Amino acid sequence: KFTPVSDTTIRFGVGACRGVGEAAVRSILEARPAGPFESLFDLATRVDLKAVGKRTLEALIAAGACDSFGHRSQLMAGLERTVGEAQLRQADAESGQGSLFDGGGEEAPVREAPPLPDVPKWPEAERLAREKEILGFFISGHPLEKFQDELALFGGVSSATLPEHRDRKVELPCVVTAVSRQISKRNGQEWGRITVEDFHGTATVLAFGEVWETSRDVLEQDAAVLVRGQVSGRDRDEEDPPIFLDEAVPLGSVRSGGAVGLELRLSRGESVERIQAATAVLQGSPGDAPFYVTLENGEATEPGGNGSRNGQGGPKRFRSRSLRVQPTADLVAELEEQGVSVDRGED
Repeated sequence: KFTPVSDTTIRFGVGACRGVGEAAVRSILEARPAGPFESLFDLATRVDLKAVGKRTLEALIAAGACDSFGHRSQLMAGLERTVGEAQLRQADAESGQGSLFDGGGEEAPVREAPPLPDVPKWPEAERLAREKEILGFFISGHPLEKFQDELALFGGVSSATLPEHRDRKVELPCVVTAVSRQISKRNGQEWGRITVEDFHGTATVLAFGEVWETSRDVLEQDAAVLVRGQVSGRDRDEEDPPIFLDEAVPLGSVRSGGAVGLELRLSRGESVERIQAATAVLQGSPGDAPFYVTLENGEATEPGGNGSRNGQGGPKRFRSRSLRVQPTADLVAELEEQGVSVDRGED
């Protein structure tokens, strides 16, 4: 069962894992008072394998319940042999062969735990996908975590704040958690109902006509995407308004697609050498993103292009006419090593 163990922690009930039934849970509970389970083999030998079968153990591994025994791909790869050895140990115990060996009064050798295979860990995307399949939630991580910079850029809207943006165009970074293809009763055309998730909750995205045709390959299960569209203003959708989709873009391609620009902030008295070094770094990373220079104080010229002045007084901002870049994390880190302040922002 789900149990609160503190003001901030809830214990996830093993019985809520898909593929783990009540009989399996009871067998685990009956075995546990003898002491903590030390390994996957120890677990398999102490429970009733008729109740806790291979599929149940697969579910527990994918859910993360066995992480203290090894990493998940390793446990899954060694599961068949582990269960096989555990079955043999249980069969020996049931037949009484564990008491005497060859009639000589010696104890029979105890079957040792088979070693777990040395295999690579699952990629994060696979680990999270399997975890969510069993639990219904992302627990050990979230597909959006590696897109923190993009979330900061497009962080003005979340699934929880959609009712505040009714009848407005929005951009929502999210993960696709369900895709349902529908057929219109009116014209027989296919359309899509997509459930998406961010760190704040879930939302519904509706895609019709040509938008659905061009976006459905992007809107795949567990894909991290930037959804652009208009929030419904219909009265019936007041509490949970869907987004009518205009475009869906893979979140990983937002930087390279030109939607995110790179800005250098230069202060008065910036050394020529530092500017030249930064320019060389920028020229070594060409791409589609616009490049800006903001002069914090005083006059200067922008590296890489002629640019144009925005506003009067205060900091001056210029956009390069000749230089476009690829605003990767490596490029930003390299520029910061040169001692130049860097910002990323939506173009």
